[in-house]
Amino acid sequence: MTSLIVLLVAVLYIRHLNERARSESNYSASAISEMVALALQFEEDERFYARLRTILDQIAVEAPFPLIITDTDGRPVFWKVPGIPFDRGYRLEDLRAIDLANPPSEDIAHLIRMARDFRERRQSVIFYFPGSPSKIQGYVTWGQSDLAERLGSAIIIQLVMLLLFFIVGILGFFLVKRYEQESIWVGLAKETAHQMGTPLTSLLGWIQLSQARLEGDAGGNPEAGRVYEEAFREMAGDVDRLQKVSARFNNIGGAPTLKRGNLRPVAERCVQYLRRRLPHRRKQVEIREQYDEVPMVRFHDELIEWVVENLIRNAIDAIDKEQGLITVSLSYNATEQTVDLHVRDNGRGMGPSARRRVFHPGYSTKSAGWGLGLTLSRRIVEDYHDGSLLLLDSHPGHGSCFVVRLPV
Repeated sequence: MTSLIVLLVAVLYIRHLNERARSESNYSASAISEMVALALQFEEDERFYARLRTILDQIAVEAPFPLIITDTDGRPVFWKVPGIPFDRGYRLEDLRAIDLANPPSEDIAHLIRMARDFRERRQSVIFYFPGSPSKIQGYVTWGQSDLAERLGSAIIIQLVMLLLFFIVGILGFFLVKRYEQESIWVGLAKETAHQMGTPLTSLLGWIQLSQARLEGDAGGNPEAGRVYEEAFREMAGDVDRLQKVSARFNNIGGAPTLKRGNLRPVAERCVQYLRRRLPHRRKQVEIREQYDEVPMVRFHDELIEWVVENLIRNAIDAIDKEQGLITVSLSYNATEQTVDLHVRDNGRGMGPSARRRVFHPGYSTKSAGWGLGLTLSRRIVEDYHDGSLLLLDSHPGHGSCFVVRLPV
């Protein structure tokens, strides 16, 4: 709204200046016409130039635009130029005898250059000797007034303002659109967490009740008891994992509390959990770990675990070979002063187009994917942890490598 008001004021100001410029243009045309008439009317030089002095004095007061009268060679005979007063001490003979290649002063040299420029821009009128309409006596040249110059500047300012208004409008549109998208994702995440809460609590209760009953039934069969115990331990672990997922979604859009710690246990937990769930039918996938000694960093345990788990899951999904390899490594980056966690795979990789859009909301290379995993992961790392999530390299047929960088 403010930009529109400013733009309207600028337009009105331009219109006002334009009207004033037209008025001055009419006045200058009238003055020049009178000079031409005088040139044709008077025959005596003294009377002619005395009359011109009177007219120039009047112009100097009422018309703020530069005007120079020259002879046929371009020597200034009379002038009305701001900053260069007409010196009555010059005699006509002295002015007509000026050496154009070596003017007597810088002011005269400036007048010569101005008159030449005016003539080149066709801002001049020829006047002839009295009684000899074919014999040129000199030129009346004029330039733009200060108001006209400011009018030109105002037009440029208006165009710049229009451009800025357009840019601000476009940026505002995309920012609003991005805010709406993020609001949708945040609302979706919190609603998912809310909906998962009740069935998870109920499911955990049923597991505990079933475990108690089956342990009683299997009292005389130690082998069955061990099988039940392992099964319920895995089920309880999965329920605990679902509760963590619910907590992760609930933390999206808020301001999680960061604590200083070591990233290695987080990476190890993610690898351990996913290693037991690797595919074993159509392809064999191996996860290797390589952890260097690294300094502690500030992070939110559940959110960073979500990021690492998401990167490993994506790496597993990207494996299109019978023998897949995923490497999870942790190292200290002395150049960036960060702790770097790399997840590299030997999967299908990505081309230039996919690399540019890999973090865009809604983009996914999987047929059933929503395209939110990497988008939310980057938001967690960058917005909540002041770090960065980058795609270091990726090439079709040679796999990809993502890195999470958290500042020390």
